[in-house]
This record gives sequence, structure tokens and C-alpha cells, in this order.
Amino acid sequence: MGRYNLKNDRRSNKHEHDDLDITRLSRELIRPKSANYGYRRESNHPDKVGVSLQFMSGHFFKTSEFTVDDIAEALDRGKCWLKQKNGGAINLRFVASYSPYKFYPKDDSRLGKQKR
Repeated sequence: MGRYNLKNDRRSNKHEHDDLDITRLSRELIRPKSANYGYRRESNHPDKVGVSLQFMSGHFFKTSEFTVDDIAEALDRGKCWLKQKNGGAINLRFVASYSPYKFYPKDDSRLGKQKR
């Protein structure tokens, strides 16, 4: 798709009411920072710190259940498995690298879940 060119905008007389309002469009594009998509507002909820594990297969696994210190301690003790709360386990023999990961709280914007 190409870019829209205002110079080549030719409209017939029957569609005169559809003319582009450049000032309105520019006001919509220049919005305050808080209205921009993807802007994370500051909240009182602390962010969860977890760990991101990269396996030898190239897959990443992010969990807030463990921290980097937990993984380092398990490796120092020679443990191969980390048991999770949901009943699963992580085999540390297949972990290529690990790093800290910060989980941010998400605002639930669905209609039924909004605060009233």
C-alpha cells in the first residue's frame, strides 16, 4: 500500500461533505502522552520480578515464581529440577541462559471488568 497523497485527492461534487479537515486530523494526531497507545501509567502496585529462561531449543519461559537468585542457588547445590506450584517442573540441564524479567501489571479494559 502506498502513502495517501493530499495533492491527488479528487472528489466528485456529490461527496463534497466528505472533504478532509486537516486541522481536525492534526489535533487527533497530536494528543497528550497519556492518551497514546502503549503508555504505561504509574500505579501504586509494585512490579513483580521473575526470571526469563532460555532453553537450548531456543524457547523462552518467563515466570514470576522464581528469581535469578533461586536459579543460581539451585545450580550451586547441584539440583537439576525446580518444582513449580502448578505441579510442573523445570529441568535446569536444558537451560542455556537465564536473566531477570520484570512483569508489569495489566489494566483490564474489558467492559464487564471495569471499575465503576
